[in-house]
Amino acid sequence: MGITKELYMKMLENGGFKRDEDFPLSDPNQFQYKLNHDMGTGIFRCYIAENMFAIDIQEFCFFRDTLVRLPEPAFLSIRYYRSVSGEELHPYDQLSPNTLRAYVSGGDKIYQALFHKNIPVSSVSISIMPPFYEHYLKEKLDGDVLELSRAFRTISGGTDHPQLVLLLRQVQSYHGFGPPAKLFYEGKVLEALALILDEAVRNSRAKRSFYMSAEDEENLAAAIRYIDHHFAFGITLEQLSKIAFMGTTKLKIAFKEYTGCSVSEYLIRKRIDHAQHLLIATHLRIAEIAKAVGYERSDSFSSQFFRITGFRPSEYRNLLKEMD
Repeated sequence: MGITKELYMKMLENGGFKRDEDFPLSDPNQFQYKLNHDMGTGIFRCYIAENMFAIDIQEFCFFRDTLVRLPEPAFLSIRYYRSVSGEELHPYDQLSPNTLRAYVSGGDKIYQALFHKNIPVSSVSISIMPPFYEHYLKEKLDGDVLELSRAFRTISGGTDHPQLVLLLRQVQSYHGFGPPAKLFYEGKVLEALALILDEAVRNSRAKRSFYMSAEDEENLAAAIRYIDHHFAFGITLEQLSKIAFMGTTKLKIAFKEYTGCSVSEYLIRKRIDHAQHLLIATHLRIAEIAKAVGYERSDSFSSQFFRITGFRPSEYRNLLKEMD
C-alpha cells in the first residue's frame, strides 16, 4: 500500500469514517468509507493512482457542527461543491454550494474547515501529486514547463467555469471499475488540467489590460462587505459605486477581477447560501424564505436556487431525509 492510499485511509479513520465492507473489492485503486452513525450519514469514495493523482467523492451529512482538520501533503487540487455550508479557517473563507475551490499545498499546512450540521456535503475533487506534474506531464509535453500552481490559484466561483464544473459532475456520477475506470479518470484529470491552463491564460491577458490600485482594492472590499450585510435588500450598482468611489463601468470590471464573478452573481450567491441555512434549520415556508433573502416572487427564488445548487428548494429541504 503506497503512501497516498495510506494517507487517505488514515485521514478517514481519524475523521470518524469506517471502511465500507459492501463496496466492491475488484479494483485495488478504489475504496469507500461510511460516516459513523453517531456522527452523521453518508459516504466518502476514493480512486487513487498511487503518487500520481487522487479523486474523491463526498456524499455525507454531519449531525453536529464539525471541525475537520487534515494534513496537506504537497499537491494541487480542484474541488467542486454541489452542496455545502461552512467555513474554511486560516485563511477564512465561506463554503457555498455550486462553487469551485482550488488548493495549492506545499505539505507544511493543516487544512481546517467547519461544516455545519444537517447540511448535506456533496462534492468531488481531483488532486494531483508532484510526480504527476513534475515528471509525467513534462514527458507528455516534451519537456515544456507548466506553471500549474499559478494556474490553480486563478480558479474561483462555479458559474464562471461551466466546462470544468460539467467535467467534475461527470466524475462524481461515474461508477466504473478496473481498466475502464483507469482510462476514464486519467483522461478526466488531463482534461481538467487543460481547462485550468486555458483559464489561466485568459486571466493573464485580462489583467494586462486592467490596473487596480491598493486603494481601489480597499474600496472594493468595502462594497463587498456592504453586500454581505445587506443582501436581503435592494442593492443597486449606483449605491455600490458610491461606496467603492468608482464609476459603474469600472466597478463591474474591478468586481469581476477581484471576486471572479459579477456583482449580480455575487449577490445571488449570498442570498442562496443564506436560504440554504433557512431551508434546513427552520420550518419557514419556501415563500417566507424567498422574502427573507430578498425575493418578492417565490418562482424567481426557486429558479435561482435551482441554477445555483441543482435542486429545487423543496428538494433541497428533503435531501437530509433521502440520505438517511
